[in-house]
Amino acid sequence: MPTWYYDIMKAIVTRQRGAERLLDQIRSIFGLSESDLADLMGVRRQSIAEWREYGVPAQRVATLEHLAGLAKVLRNELMPGHIPEIVRRKDAWLDNKSILQTIAHDGVDRVYAYLHRLFTYRGS
Repeated sequence: MPTWYYDIMKAIVTRQRGAERLLDQIRSIFGLSESDLADLMGVRRQSIAEWREYGVPAQRVATLEHLAGLAKVLRNELMPGHIPEIVRRKDAWLDNKSILQTIAHDGVDRVYAYLHRLFTYRGS
């Protein structure tokens, strides 16, 4: 096999291992159980266990990276100890869904828009 092939394979494996660490970061910041994490990702709990053992599927890595980015924004902008409660609280601006429910149903982009609105809200 050519050298470039091994370089590509090494990069893929490195990204997947990093994705496994992202599972822990997301779980820790949001205060999730393994079952909660599976629900958030739209998979079974067994799938998360398999990802930890065999690596995160390549088609899920980008989603994990995006979700971890959101988790880091929340950690940087809010008191970390309050995040688990905040992400579970329903809000009218999210159609009476929580941040976690919104992520699971609509993805993180809607939550980013919500946070932008929330952080720039001046009241009436």
